[in-house]
Amino acid sequence: MLRGIKFAKMHGAGNDFVVLDFIHENLPVALHFPLAAQAFCDRHFGIGADGLLLLEESSNSDCAVRMRMWNPDGSEDMCGNGLRCIARLAHLRGYADKHFQVETLAGTRNCEILSDAIRVGMGEPIFDAEKIPIRADFLNNQSPLDYTIPTTLGDLKCSTLSTGTTHTIIWRDEEISDEMFFALSPQLEIADRFPERTSLMWARVVDKNTIAIRIWERGAGETLACGTGACATAVAGQLTNRGGETVRIESRGGTLEINWRRGAEISMTGGAQLVFLGET
Repeated sequence: MLRGIKFAKMHGAGNDFVVLDFIHENLPVALHFPLAAQAFCDRHFGIGADGLLLLEESSNSDCAVRMRMWNPDGSEDMCGNGLRCIARLAHLRGYADKHFQVETLAGTRNCEILSDAIRVGMGEPIFDAEKIPIRADFLNNQSPLDYTIPTTLGDLKCSTLSTGTTHTIIWRDEEISDEMFFALSPQLEIADRFPERTSLMWARVVDKNTIAIRIWERGAGETLACGTGACATAVAGQLTNRGGETVRIESRGGTLEINWRRGAEISMTGGAQLVFLGET
């Protein structure tokens, strides 16, 4: 692992990140981020994290900063919990006021610093199979929001959509067992029907305003929270009559509040904490 690199360790609802600040620190210009993500995120030989975040200046004059994110396997992605962490750090270091925009892989995102949380715009959900993406030939004329995947452990009722990255929500009446979670999640992540892989939200409706999820993120494995996944779950829940316009998404790391109405941008509210500063 490279030495002498200053970083911030942050988390949003238990989804934790190593954050590199290219604005504040003199970091190596030639740093190879996919390899750095693999090294820094390793929980045994590195710092340990669910992802590597980069905070840098934006070329977009409307944006205060730019965010980039890499999974522990080195793949670049979009991340909602990471967006709140970047917003928190940008505000703490004086790069942004309380209302600002951040440039991301999925487009420009609005951010608002609240007294005890951060509210971020997450864009509009994507339902078109080609853009999600999910292979239409596997859907058998079913909607991506309501279809069935056959497995060795039974048929799964699913909803697949994109909230800047591909998510598949698997609807269940009870909590998923460890055996089923670890047996099926790695297989489904890389299934042929998902050309760019998929993250999995094993979801259980608690009530009309609350959905509990257990998360398997593509490129990371099990995580305690997933912002884009929480958004996807809330949207799919509303469109399949499992939830309303405002839903609390409960995960093992905490709760996120998601608000969405058809034709509008998704809004996500939750915490983001600076845990410590360090140097490799």
